[in-house]
Amino acid sequence: MATSNGAFGEFKGKLGNLVSYNLKGKTVIRHIGKSNKKPTAAQLATRQKMAAVIKFLRPALPFVNVGFELEVLGTDKNPHNAAVSYNVKNAIQGSYPDISLDYSKVLLSKGLLEPAIAPAATLTGTLLELTWQVPADMDWGIKNDRAMLFIYCPELDKAVYVWSGARRSTGKDEIDLPLNYVGKELQVYIAFKAGDGKSVSDSVWVGLI
Repeated sequence: MATSNGAFGEFKGKLGNLVSYNLKGKTVIRHIGKSNKKPTAAQLATRQKMAAVIKFLRPALPFVNVGFELEVLGTDKNPHNAAVSYNVKNAIQGSYPDISLDYSKVLLSKGLLEPAIAPAATLTGTLLELTWQVPADMDWGIKNDRAMLFIYCPELDKAVYVWSGARRSTGKDEIDLPLNYVGKELQVYIAFKAGDGKSVSDSVWVGLI
């Protein structure tokens, strides 16, 4: 059912195979309904790319909402859509039907701050420690940046993360993982957020633990 502001005015809701809705103050109209046409190889490849990225980002949504928030400021996009778009274009490997995510190229945060330098991770029991280099001549303006840590377990399809961890100047941070993460493959990422929250760095893939 749709409502209208007149015979030729704006409508909202469903009308035939069209649906209208509001997105950040703008009216969006799109077609709905199923197609009887067999999908092409290119369409199938696109769907598989999207599925791989969306599956990974699902448990990362709160982290991505912080990491891509400034990237979409002043646009019609939301952080999740921007993250999906970037990673579909830049973090996919293989050809259909064997398309998968290249974890080393994934971005969970995108910004202009200096990223982590030579990050590394070690796991002792359930305690994951991350380290990074701190230059002797570190700029005063970034020494109070806070670490953002993200650890994804593909087998469990779950993630743990920290939005505001240790200061950049400390050169290390740690996170206590759930017991069921131990002994499983872990994909580890780090980014930085300014102390005032007004800027972030690109995330960096630390590695596979």
